[in-house]
Amino acid sequence: MQQHRAERLNKLLHQTLSNIIGFELCDSRIENINVEYVIVSSDMRDATVFFSVLDEEKKFVALAGLNNASKVIRKKLADSLNLRFTPRLHFKFDTQESKAQHIEDIIKKERKRNESE
Repeated sequence: MQQHRAERLNKLLHQTLSNIIGFELCDSRIENINVEYVIVSSDMRDATVFFSVLDEEKKFVALAGLNNASKVIRKKLADSLNLRFTPRLHFKFDTQESKAQHIEDIIKKERKRNESE
């Protein structure tokens, strides 16, 4: 039951944070950010928000902007959700896409090598 509740909260936080970051904040550092997914801790007091940036060169600027605005984001999150406790937000880069691309490139190279033999 606890796991089901955490999964529902992950989805709810993902949707709400996507809207807040995408439409309600006016900070040039956090433009073009996609919230990929959210993972809530087992006690639901902390949430890790994984994000990606369209311009990879600006990912550290975006991280600084998100960390700087985390209190404002948390306040907006508390206002829009009816939770007993609003989790503390921790922002991290989503590296799954780059890892998947790397694996895909390796597979393509192997296919080409096998076809040429």
